[in-house]
Amino acid sequence: MGTSNWQNLCYCVELIRQAAPSSVLDIGIGFGRWGMLCREFLDVWQGRVFREQWQTRIEGVEVFPKNVDDYHPYFYNHIYIGDAYELMMKRQLGAYDLIILGDVLEHFEKERGIWLLEACLKQCRSLLLNVPIGPDWPQGAEYGNEYETHRSVWTEEELDRYPTASKRMFKDYIQRDFATYLFQGAQPHG
Repeated sequence: MGTSNWQNLCYCVELIRQAAPSSVLDIGIGFGRWGMLCREFLDVWQGRVFREQWQTRIEGVEVFPKNVDDYHPYFYNHIYIGDAYELMMKRQLGAYDLIILGDVLEHFEKERGIWLLEACLKQCRSLLLNVPIGPDWPQGAEYGNEYETHRSVWTEEELDRYPTASKRMFKDYIQRDFATYLFQGAQPHG
């Protein structure tokens, strides 16, 4: 099941809390980290402790159905099974206050990744991006999942051209660079 680095978790949680979204789309749910954290810090920490009190709409997209386990629907209101690029092309995903691309872009060919990033920016108020930086992140299929293959390399220079509200660089446990960005989307605040 897909997972990611932990070194940026506190920073990401703070960005999510500051964005205070009432709707979230987590693209590439994998283990479900962002659904769980969003539920905890957007509902539970606001005093809405019990499920029937939850107000934040949290949806996810997962291309590898085997990644979706019995616990995922507890945190997510809805999970779309399919390729995020295809779902965006068909306009099957609506507007959200926050879209999360947590270690997702590198799994797309560059052209599709750019299109997905730009399509997401048009559909949200804020976009949280976690992405490996540079060529030191080769990866093939993992646990029988071809979608885990890294198909593109990303640089700070190409990502810095997007409307950035916040950015921080991190090192993983073997000192490779990765970045967390909070981009400003095109959807109005409110």
